[in-house]
Amino acid sequence: MSLKKYLVATLLWSACMSSTGSARSQDNPGFLFVNATVTDAEKLGVYGRALPAVYAKYEGEYRIFGGIGRGITVLEGSAKHESVIFAEFNSLDDVEAFWWSDEYRKVFPLREGAGQFDVIGIEGTGLEPYEARDGVQPAYVFTFIKVTDRDKAMAYVEATTDLTQNAPGRVIALARPDDYKVLEGPAPDFTIEISSWPSVSAFEDYLSDPKYIAAIPNRDAGMDLTIMIAEVPKPQQ
Repeated sequence: MSLKKYLVATLLWSACMSSTGSARSQDNPGFLFVNATVTDAEKLGVYGRALPAVYAKYEGEYRIFGGIGRGITVLEGSAKHESVIFAEFNSLDDVEAFWWSDEYRKVFPLREGAGQFDVIGIEGTGLEPYEARDGVQPAYVFTFIKVTDRDKAMAYVEATTDLTQNAPGRVIALARPDDYKVLEGPAPDFTIEISSWPSVSAFEDYLSDPKYIAAIPNRDAGMDLTIMIAEVPKPQQ
């Protein structure tokens, strides 16, 4: 079975079956996912300006830093918060080392009272995200899945399996509630899939495929689904 087929099967069973946790690998990257509602932008700005040195020490790298209407678009469902920070580290252990480090703990109080923050660590699958090519920026897709009817959800995933296997998207992180490392806020009750696509238009083509459209009734009957997409910003000159 190819890695892509394995990931499709994993998504099927992760979203639709009982969660029992999974083994961790030191070879896979770790991701920090922050979902926030900001109430004091000035205070958050002070906090944000203090972070780059801490990220650099723990070899963390921002992948997405934005919000709804600021580089992030909600394509399906509704978002709990307005802002997203998505960063990559060498491993999930490094995410935790960053989060609990003395350096970060000194910065952390600067955002007290700046908003509401839900923060989780997620282990990556090991697949590399797309890089920019020929002037086209890649995109990340964040899919939040809560199954409400397993039979309908299974029917949806099975109907779109061939389409998903042949799509250019790369699943770089996939986690059920038992797989998260909850760092701040309530424990999520959803499965999250984070995928990398060569462009926003590549994912839009996937959503407009007749096979996907035909499966939407089962999807909507079987899942509460939120899909957000973010184009990777161009490097500042």
